[in-house]
Amino acid sequence: MTAATNIPNLPSASQILAESKYVSLEVLARTADETDRLRRFPRKAIEELSKRQVLGLMVSREFGGASGSLLDMALVLETLAKGCASTAMIVLMHYCATAVLVAKAPIELKRSILPHISRGEHLSTLALSEAGSGGHFQSPVSRALQKNGNIELNATKSFATSAGEADSYIVSTLNPQAVGPQELDLYFVQSSEAGIEPAGFFEGLGLAGNASAPLNLNQVLVPLQNRLGDEKSGFATMLEVVLPHFQTGCAAVSVGIANAALQRTIEHTTSRKYQHLNQSPLAQIPRVQFLIAEMTMELRSARAYLYETIRKAMAGEADAMIDVLSVKAKAAEASLAIVSRALTLGGGAAFGRRGGLERLFRDAQASAVMAPVTDVLKDFVGKAVLGLPLF
Repeated sequence: MTAATNIPNLPSASQILAESKYVSLEVLARTADETDRLRRFPRKAIEELSKRQVLGLMVSREFGGASGSLLDMALVLETLAKGCASTAMIVLMHYCATAVLVAKAPIELKRSILPHISRGEHLSTLALSEAGSGGHFQSPVSRALQKNGNIELNATKSFATSAGEADSYIVSTLNPQAVGPQELDLYFVQSSEAGIEPAGFFEGLGLAGNASAPLNLNQVLVPLQNRLGDEKSGFATMLEVVLPHFQTGCAAVSVGIANAALQRTIEHTTSRKYQHLNQSPLAQIPRVQFLIAEMTMELRSARAYLYETIRKAMAGEADAMIDVLSVKAKAAEASLAIVSRALTLGGGAAFGRRGGLERLFRDAQASAVMAPVTDVLKDFVGKAVLGLPLF
């Protein structure tokens, strides 16, 4: 019997989706501009999502969650990103961390942590990227040490979403006996452990509220039982668990940003009228109609590719990895193109903060430089198509 056996009325994935949509429209949209302007972690929004058990979407029902799929996750993230991309990215990284815990954590760790995540009492995140390997997040250069039956972690993670705000981190590091770059381990690390500290504040162009910052781990001791998976299995876990969740999740956030930009543009072009044109709305101009058509087709194409990628990944199709590698880059480029057209149609006012398009434009830029960066992904895709080794 697990600690979560007696939790009543477990929410279904569809119920969580419905609630997350409500929160996106009623909470996130009201606070997104303030979150961005003040570069403030959206604590209130995360608390609202926690109350509605959105944070437990990816936890198995055995531990009180909704046993959500990649499809459920993408639907939630797209909805959240329409309201606030910073909040959506925080939730995405939490879902990635949760997926690793569900797949690889020892049973004792699952029993102690997953019910708290299901109840919205625990926020987790990934701490993978390091300056020494740049956009290749799957290749840490830090190395763990063995200390009296424990593991000592010493590393500086380049960008950790929710740094200083999360309750735990999934940390990557080379195995103490590693002889190659792929012999690495993943560890569950509570943020309360001594030696963990955000290293300053990263003022990014977009996603200003997701508390992304370098994270220092200085002589952090964790029990060996906190290793996630078998020894030296971290690289495989990144490919099998982290990559599909992160790639499709990032794509969903990009699609949500693009959707928000299109909706704002439709509202503007159908309501904005010129006196010298006898009060005809912008929407009556053929060129405006053409650009709206391009935006719509681009958005629908990106969304269709995202959900086809998810279908193939969930079905385990042989060539699904090519799409998993491609989808983040494809959605990021589509999102940026759509938001750029939205700025054009919004006129001079769109370049100011009023209306939110300027924020969406900056948020749309983030996915291209978020590891694995677009150029690295295209390198991977090219190698995969040509039958060459990726690493």
